[in-house]
Amino acid sequence: MSSTKIPNIAELRDIILELLRKEKLEDSHYVELLDYCLEKFGELNLNRNYYGYHNLSHELVVTNNTLLAARGSEFKELISSEDFKHLFVAALFHDYDPDKEQDKPREIEASEFVVSDNKLQMLFKKAEIDPHLVALLILRTTYPWKLKRRELEPLLRNHFSQSKYSDDEEKQKHYLYLGWFMSVADRMGAYALGDFLDAIELAKKNSHSLGWDPEYLIRRSVLFFETLLNDEHEMADKVMRSIPKSMRKKFMENVMMFYKLRQKELEVKAAISYEQIELVANIENITDDRQFGEILFDIFDELPDPLQFKKTTFFESLNNPKTILVTLRVGSDTGEIIGFAKGAPLEEYSLPKDIKDENIGKNNSVFLEPLAIKAGYWGHGGGSKMRKVFRKFAKEKKYVYLTGLQLREVIQNRINREDKIEFVQQLDPEKLDYYRVTL
Repeated sequence: MSSTKIPNIAELRDIILELLRKEKLEDSHYVELLDYCLEKFGELNLNRNYYGYHNLSHELVVTNNTLLAARGSEFKELISSEDFKHLFVAALFHDYDPDKEQDKPREIEASEFVVSDNKLQMLFKKAEIDPHLVALLILRTTYPWKLKRRELEPLLRNHFSQSKYSDDEEKQKHYLYLGWFMSVADRMGAYALGDFLDAIELAKKNSHSLGWDPEYLIRRSVLFFETLLNDEHEMADKVMRSIPKSMRKKFMENVMMFYKLRQKELEVKAAISYEQIELVANIENITDDRQFGEILFDIFDELPDPLQFKKTTFFESLNNPKTILVTLRVGSDTGEIIGFAKGAPLEEYSLPKDIKDENIGKNNSVFLEPLAIKAGYWGHGGGSKMRKVFRKFAKEKKYVYLTGLQLREVIQNRINREDKIEFVQQLDPEKLDYYRVTL
C-alpha cells in the first residue's frame, strides 16, 4: 500500500482556496469565512493535538471532500454555484460547538451558532448566503440519520420557514439531498486521504467520540463502513465516483485493511478459545538493543499522537534504568511481541498543563504510559495482564501510587471492577482523564 499523509492545516487551507478560485468565489469574504473557521476552532484549542475526532483538521478535510465531490461527475450538473457556497460554509462549521463539553458531534448547537453569530451574519450577507440553509445542511449530517430524523424534523421545518425557500418544496427536497451528500462526504473524510496509520488513529478518535469501548474498535469500524457502503450505497457510490481516483483507491484500501484486521481478531479469538495460544506478560530488562526497540516502536506508532509520550526520546527511554517495561508476547516469554506497557517515575514526564498532582516531587508515583497493543490483539485480556505485572513490579520498587492518562470509559469500567482506582482530574471535552491507583 502506498504511503500518504493527511495534509496539514495550512495545506488544507490552500487546497480549499484553490477549489473556491476554480468556482470563481474569490472575493475576500470567502477567505474571511475560511479564516474565521480557523480562528473559532483555534480558540477552542481543537488542533491536531486534540485527542478527539472532531477537530479543525476534520472540518477542513470534510470541506475539501465535499467541494471536490460537488464538482465530480455525479454532481456537477446538480449542484449550482449557490449550492456550492452554502455547502462550503456548512462543511466548515458542521461540528463547531461553542461550549465543547464533549467530542461527540452536536449538530443542533452548530446549527444554532451559524444563525446567531454576529460576524457570520455579516459575512453571509456579503456572500449572499442564507444562514438557515446552512443550518439545515448541518442538521442533515447527523448520524445515524434514521434514529435522529424524527427529533430533528421540527428544527428542519423551522429553518426552511425562515429561509428564502420557505414556499419552494422542490428546493427544500434539494437541500435535504445536499445535506445527505455532505453527510456521506463527511464520513468518508480523511479515510480517503491518509494511509492506514492515519486511518487507525482516526478510527480510535471516532470510536471515542461515539462512546465505543476500545475493545470493539475494529468490529465497530467495520460495521461503520458496512453501513455507509451498503445502507447508503446510492449516495456513497455517487460520492466515490465523484472524488479523484487516488482518494477512491485510498479509501477502499483503508476499508479493506479494517476487514483484514477483523479477520485477524477472529482468528486470534478462536486460537485463544481453543487454548492454541496464550498471551504472556513479561518484565523486560532495560536494553539498548536497536532491533528490539524498533519492534516496540512500530507498535507504539499505532497509538494516536496525543497518547505517544516520549516519542522523540523513545529509544533513550528503553535504556533508562528508571524505566519499567512489560511486554505482551504470544505463547511464552520469548514469543512474538504484540504489545507493551512502559512507565517511569512521575517526575520524568511533562503532564498537560491542566493537571495538578500533589505527589510530583515526592518520588512516590510511577507514571504508566497508555498501553500499546498491535491491532487485532485488543480485547483478549492482554492489557489486563500487562497492568497486573507492571503494578506488581512497581510495588516491589516501593512506589505508593501508579498514575496515567486514559479514556474516561476505560477508567470507569475499571473502577467498577476494582476499588483502588480514582479519577484525579477529568479533562473535557476529550474525556482523556488523569487517574491514580493506590498500590
